[in-house]
Amino acid sequence: MPVCDKCKGKKTVIMSAEESGLGIGAEVNCPKCKGTGEFGNPNACTRCNDSKKVVLSAEESPLRIPMEVDCPKCSALEKL
Repeated sequence: MPVCDKCKGKKTVIMSAEESGLGIGAEVNCPKCKGTGEFGNPNACTRCNDSKKVVLSAEESPLRIPMEVDCPKCSALEKL
């Protein structure tokens, strides 16, 4: 698989203070590869790209801050 060009395979990126909505920078899973470091798997989960984790935005989060949680799309299927 090709290495993600946004995070250069490191799986995370630094979100600026403005992007995070917290007024401070934060390290988060890469939004392009969803934290896998790779890009282009056609069979990957469309929500998390098989990283099994997603970052909820402040608007999606019950705590009103960005937070990482298990992917609601594919992690729930593993528990069945």
